[in-house]
Amino acid sequence: MMDYPTPCTIGVGSNTADREERVNRAIEHVTHFLSKSSVSSVYESDAINGKDAPYLNAVIHGLSPVNSTALVKFLKEWEIEEGRQQDDVAHGQVSIDLDLVIFDSRILRPKDFERHYFNIGYRELLANGSFQDE
Repeated sequence: MMDYPTPCTIGVGSNTADREERVNRAIEHVTHFLSKSSVSSVYESDAINGKDAPYLNAVIHGLSPVNSTALVKFLKEWEIEEGRQQDDVAHGQVSIDLDLVIFDSRILRPKDFERHYFNIGYRELLANGSFQDE
């Protein structure tokens, strides 16, 4: 049985015209849900396919009051509330993307963990000591 709160790390991204506002709203929403949260700076990264609009990204680390399934549900409900559609990626526009990459020191999304758009923020949080108390 897992104890809560549990450490988690979440990737945030958007590539719409209002991406800065969307990323900042997502950060505010998630950090109010987590405890002891820290947030990387917001930074730009190229789309993986090399042709879509660039993204603004950030990484959030904190303590989740719920299990990983409930946390993913919380994140995906926010995406829908913010207008995310299933075919957003196919159309080259992602209103908001929230992915639970690490939960309880386990990498849940290995491809995201290896991508530049996650690593920039993750390494910044590492350098700032965000993971020292775990």
